[in-house]
Amino acid sequence: MPFAALSAALALALGASPSVYVQHATAKIRPADSPGSATTAVIKAARNEFEAFQVAVHGGSAGLTGVQASAPVLVGPGGAAIPAANVRLYREALITTRYASTQDVSTGAWPDALVPDVDETANEKRNAFPFDVPANETRAVWVEVLVPPDAPAGGYSGSLTVSGGGGFSATVPVALTVWPFTLPSTASLASTFGQGWDGLCQGYWGGYSASQCGDSGVERTHQQLAAFMLDHRLSVDLVYTGPARSGSAYDWSSWDAKYGPYFDGTAPTRLAGAKQTLIRYVWDSQQASYSAWASHFKAQGWFDRTFDYTCDEPPATCAWADINTRANLIYGADPEFRTLVTTTVQQAQQQGVLGSIDILAPVINEMHDKSGTFGGDQRSKYDAFLTTPGKKLLWYQSCMSEGCSSGSGSKGYDSYSTGWATLMIDAPALRNRAQEWLSFLYGIEGELYWETTFAFNDGNDPWTNQWYFGGNGDGTLFYPGKTSKIGGTTPVPVASIRLKMLREGMEDYEYLKLVSDLGDAAFARSQAQKVATTPYSIASDPAALYSAREALAQRIVELTVAPAGADAGSAPVDASRPAGPDAAAPGPDAAAPGPDAAAPGPDAAAPGPDAAGAGADAAARAADTGEAARDAASPGPDAEATHMIDAGRPTDVRDSGAASPRPDAAFVEPPIASSCQTVAGAPFASLAILAASLLRRRRLTSATGTGTAS
Repeated sequence: MPFAALSAALALALGASPSVYVQHATAKIRPADSPGSATTAVIKAARNEFEAFQVAVHGGSAGLTGVQASAPVLVGPGGAAIPAANVRLYREALITTRYASTQDVSTGAWPDALVPDVDETANEKRNAFPFDVPANETRAVWVEVLVPPDAPAGGYSGSLTVSGGGGFSATVPVALTVWPFTLPSTASLASTFGQGWDGLCQGYWGGYSASQCGDSGVERTHQQLAAFMLDHRLSVDLVYTGPARSGSAYDWSSWDAKYGPYFDGTAPTRLAGAKQTLIRYVWDSQQASYSAWASHFKAQGWFDRTFDYTCDEPPATCAWADINTRANLIYGADPEFRTLVTTTVQQAQQQGVLGSIDILAPVINEMHDKSGTFGGDQRSKYDAFLTTPGKKLLWYQSCMSEGCSSGSGSKGYDSYSTGWATLMIDAPALRNRAQEWLSFLYGIEGELYWETTFAFNDGNDPWTNQWYFGGNGDGTLFYPGKTSKIGGTTPVPVASIRLKMLREGMEDYEYLKLVSDLGDAAFARSQAQKVATTPYSIASDPAALYSAREALAQRIVELTVAPAGADAGSAPVDASRPAGPDAAAPGPDAAAPGPDAAAPGPDAAAPGPDAAGAGADAAARAADTGEAARDAASPGPDAEATHMIDAGRPTDVRDSGAASPRPDAAFVEPPIASSCQTVAGAPFASLAILAASLLRRRRLTSATGTGTAS
């Protein structure tokens, strides 16, 4: 046990007072966690980027009531200020899991829903505060900073305050570094995430038949969710149906007023100018409708982002032979209309349908599996397909990451279903954040996900249960913020920590892409490989990710500040307008790291057994498989599609993980538990040493009980 943890544990045993500590965002703080030692939040971000940290409150031996927190104003160079309105606070609500998603995690209470203090959709005060912390337990506050796009580069500081009953008060210093480059509001990595057609109506009011819903109400909820997701750098299936028509005339004017702002970048989003990266065709199956859609979308400049979801996971939802028939109808309307099928290139070839598919979307397991038919890196097998103009490659997660189950109770477990990139509630946060790093490494142009509102259905309460298809959270990425649950007057989506991790991953991708666009793709790849080497080999220590981000940011500055030693703030870079050679052109040895500012320290852990092979595969892919032609690091805006239409899920169960090297512990963003700082003053050095042999932390391995939220 680390020294600081011993000190904290002994303090508890002696009747400790409540305490406050800081944790980075890529962690999940559970009730049984002992107090950490970091007391200052240290974060680093580009302009127009969200960056988060967590403030944990431990109740001490007696507990703490009435906990409140207030957001700081962050003051920087020349008195420039990031206002408190750009610093959002959320209470981390708990959901209790009855079954574990994989064999390497425990059941019990997990943080997931982020109940806002002031929400980001309607900007209404909600009931995040006050809250109580039971004795000897921990609760957490999520703190999220949006750096303005015009913020001067440099250091910013401020203080967050936490108060509670009995006169308790604590101050958390916040130190923010703003890098001299700007992230684009519209994601460079395309995406389409699904939503139930009346999912929000189900979650807010019980369904389509509620007085607040009907067709117009459903359309309003679609618009609300689209803006919310754009602020998380993701595109959700927005369209409810095509335009009304009378005879051969279509009412595009009214339709454009509803949907056009989300395609054009004029919707009410916090990320100014954010627009959808993919637009799914949602109308009828008449050729005339496809033709009218194509014609109008070309006139509006949206056509390069639209697609038809022609078949999902054949033969589960359609026969293989149906794909050619459907594609012929669509191409008859417009030969440039793109079709999407969730399958592999091998399966499409075998079934004689590859010529009818424009966008392929395999599951991540089938891009690089541990063994079997798709064992090893399959990425090069898509190169010939991608040489045809207009062809795109996406990929998606499914229940294969946690092991699929069709039942509502416990399931069988095996080692296959551990280690994968996954969006489960009870998975490590780094695995929730890893797919975007992998998308860069594998040259994937976009990500899709089958559903975001599945647990809203059939009277289920997502706040207490999200166990579906063998995982906690499969198909649900946010919570219905009913006013009876979170206060206020307007129901709004409530983000999960997993959704925040997706946004963090999308922002990480921008760092990788910018370094690559500026001419050092090899360095970008070397940093990405520190975070993940295959879809099932992901670093176990989040410090690896923060170290890679730091190194990427420093490399961006090096590549954009012309004179040696020039002030970093003198050379602002807009990531949406990169300079330098083609992003996808790797250096002579893509696997060899460049001048890495974050080289692993002497205690770096050895990579898992798959890491070396995956690194070699990645280097060969960068050099040999036409990466420049497909522009792996700079996907087109139309590269994505959505996932499961049908409630049924795939039928595979598997998984196993491997650790990546841990970077030098000197880099901390914000300080992690190994920091030398203490929770509440001087360490209990002597007592901790004396007690070391008596104190042991125990991991909770199983628990049962009905789901609860707090």
